[in-house]
Amino acid sequence: MPQMYARCNNFMSGATSSVGVNCKYMAIGESEQQVLDQVFDHLSTVHKTDGNEMINTIKRAIFTKGTKVFGTRAPQEH
Repeated sequence: MPQMYARCNNFMSGATSSVGVNCKYMAIGESEQQVLDQVFDHLSTVHKTDGNEMINTIKRAIFTKGTKVFGTRAPQEH
């Protein structure tokens, strides 16, 4: 099963976990629903925000590990 993740600052621009400290929370799960559940819990406990208001934004910020394409650069000239 692929591992999916979402960083808090990808969908909450400039969010802080405490005064002057950027939030570095990352939700990790095996499915989109697991990641969403973790994000909703994080938003309600840390940021005191309802995540259901920005569900589409959160879904766009969920990525799958290991899907980066390698070898897309042009060959170097010798």
